[in-house]
Amino acid sequence: MKILVLTKITEYFEEMIKKFSKKYDLQWYTSKDVEKVLHEVDAVIGASLSSEQIEKASNLKIIFIPWTGADKLPWDVIKRKNIIVSNSHGNGKIVAERALSLALALLGRVVEYHKDLERGIWHGFVKGFKNEDLWYSLQKKSVVILGTGVIGKHLAKLLKGFDCKIIGFKKHVEKIEGFDMVTDSISVAVKNADVIFLTLPLTNETYHIINAEILDLMQGKFLINVGRGELIEEKSLYEALLKGKLAGFASDVWYEYPDNNREVVLPFHYPFHKLKNVVLSPHVGGFTIEGQNGRIDELFENIEKYLNTGKPKNIVDPEKMY
Repeated sequence: MKILVLTKITEYFEEMIKKFSKKYDLQWYTSKDVEKVLHEVDAVIGASLSSEQIEKASNLKIIFIPWTGADKLPWDVIKRKNIIVSNSHGNGKIVAERALSLALALLGRVVEYHKDLERGIWHGFVKGFKNEDLWYSLQKKSVVILGTGVIGKHLAKLLKGFDCKIIGFKKHVEKIEGFDMVTDSISVAVKNADVIFLTLPLTNETYHIINAEILDLMQGKFLINVGRGELIEEKSLYEALLKGKLAGFASDVWYEYPDNNREVVLPFHYPFHKLKNVVLSPHVGGFTIEGQNGRIDELFENIEKYLNTGKPKNIVDPEKMY
């Protein structure tokens, strides 16, 4: 099988390529070979293919995404050509840890206090036990996780250590281990929560699933997003924070990103960074050694199963895009 790799090849990735090349008849190509081999490769690893490239890839049978998100692919041409898409959830446990750390930083007012103390401004008992200086504990809070996939399930396990009541939001209701309740109503889920986590994939159905109407139900609640920025309608989010509806917001995913023409880019179109109850993170949820190696491990599990059975371990539903 001829495989074109359109993602960064780390040292561990290179080790896995060597290991699999001893076991299977594989030919590997990188981005520098795109124009030369695109028309003959059987598989591509990456999620940055354009419609034109997929049209040219006349022998392409499968796309392996070495992470979870499949929202950037040109699905129209993929569906027309019946190309299999497989993704990797191998860093889900690490992203769940990042979600928890963002929640603790947000509720604990860690960034706000850090910035103030840099200027010699104190909070707490040294300033006379003022109520406005209190931070918020996660203990025994009612928590909703919007998205009960790999990240959501791992997050639920972590939250059990805080004796939280955990509500899951899922399109099809079912009993899920670690969740006290699962609902298919986002309104019901949000109304019953103190803290809301977003771990959903971005699809046609989940785009702006958090809008002005849903944000109106979040009075005094905390919102943490590790899914995709576009799950939340940006203007409505900013206004909800500015007007004091939301108690706070933390996110690892955004609306604007650097590219080849822009290295320094604010991740939003509204001045979220000027609000004291916002925690910013630069889309690094799975960016640990464990997270990177985990997703590569699952990528190669998908490749091996495809080589042996014709189907990878994970198959993305082309209609749902997850």
